[in-house]
Amino acid sequence: MEDLRSYIPLIKFFGQFLGTDAELILYDTKKEMIEFVYNPFNSQITEGSPIPEMEKRFISQELFKQEEFIVNYRAFSSDRNKLRSASYFIKNSEDELIGILTINYKVDELIELRSTLNRLISGSEQFTFKGENFYESFNLSFEDLMNNTIQDALKKYNVPPDRLSHDEKMDLIRTLDEKGTFLLKGSVAELAKVLQTSETSIYRYINKL
Repeated sequence: MEDLRSYIPLIKFFGQFLGTDAELILYDTKKEMIEFVYNPFNSQITEGSPIPEMEKRFISQELFKQEEFIVNYRAFSSDRNKLRSASYFIKNSEDELIGILTINYKVDELIELRSTLNRLISGSEQFTFKGENFYESFNLSFEDLMNNTIQDALKKYNVPPDRLSHDEKMDLIRTLDEKGTFLLKGSVAELAKVLQTSETSIYRYINKL
């Protein structure tokens, strides 16, 4: 069986190159625990800690059978930093999943920089809501709030969600991404339901952004 710890020098190499805003975690999927971590974002992320929910979903949905890796999905750290993440599926010679390497990169400052650039390019537009709908989220379930957000974004298209073209789906997912939709846990699953497609397909679109 392939030795997961043989990846550690490579992980250290990537970690030093990416800098302190990057966290690299090697998971042993057989033991369902962290095998190695470089630059952990908090003290609870240590060798021997259990695999978190996001990676568990990748395993339970068997995404590793359809994809070699998943890149540019959105997540939150435990201290609520916004992350851009990627996971590489490590398999043995029998094509069995034995590990996952996940890289989490903090993007809060980049998002703020993007907002600043947008203001500089477009100017400030005070008191103009651009047709956006604002919801009192405490009166709505997560599914309702997510569905309302998605339905608002769908209004510009004149076909049912399941009949959107490839380019329209790309445009829709780009719009939702700019709203920060995919930072919310469960948002990919909810969008997949609305578009009547698989979560894997949604991840493919997000990877192309």
